[in-house]
Amino acid sequence: MILEILITFYFFILLLFSLSSHCVYYCVLLIVNALISCLICYLVYGFSWYSLIFCLVYVGGVYILFIFVSVFNPNDSFAIYHKVGEFSVVLCFVIGLLCVCLFYSLVNIEFSNSLCTVVEGKFYVCLCLTLIFGFVVLSLLVSWKMNFYR
Repeated sequence: MILEILITFYFFILLLFSLSSHCVYYCVLLIVNALISCLICYLVYGFSWYSLIFCLVYVGGVYILFIFVSVFNPNDSFAIYHKVGEFSVVLCFVIGLLCVCLFYSLVNIEFSNSLCTVVEGKFYVCLCLTLIFGFVVLSLLVSWKMNFYR
C-alpha cells in the first residue's frame, strides 16, 4: 500500500516537471524525487545502505545543479559576510558530525551485515563525509565574487 502511494507520488512529481519552467523548481522537484526514490529503495530492498548511498549520489548531483543555477542566475539581493558565513558553515558541519557520532554511539543500529560489515560501514560514512566536505568547499569557492571561479 505504501509502495503504491510512493510510486504514484514519484510519477506525479515527474508530471510536475512539464508544468514548471524555472530552474530552481526543477532542482527542488529533483530533491523530492530523490527522497521518494530512497524510500522506494528502502521498502523494496530492506537495507538502509542502498537507499543512503543512492540518496547521497542523487542529492549530490542535484547540489551540483544548484551550483550551476546559482552561477548563471545569481541572486544579488542576498549577501552573506564571508568570514561569518565560512565560520558558521564549519561550525554547523562540526556540530552535525558530533551529533551523528553521538547518535550512533547511543543507539544500537543494525548495519546490515549481509550487505557490508561494520568496518565497511564506517568507511562508507567517511567517504560520504568527504563528499559533503567537498561540496562545502566547492560552494565557498563558487560563491566568492573576488576570484575567477565566478
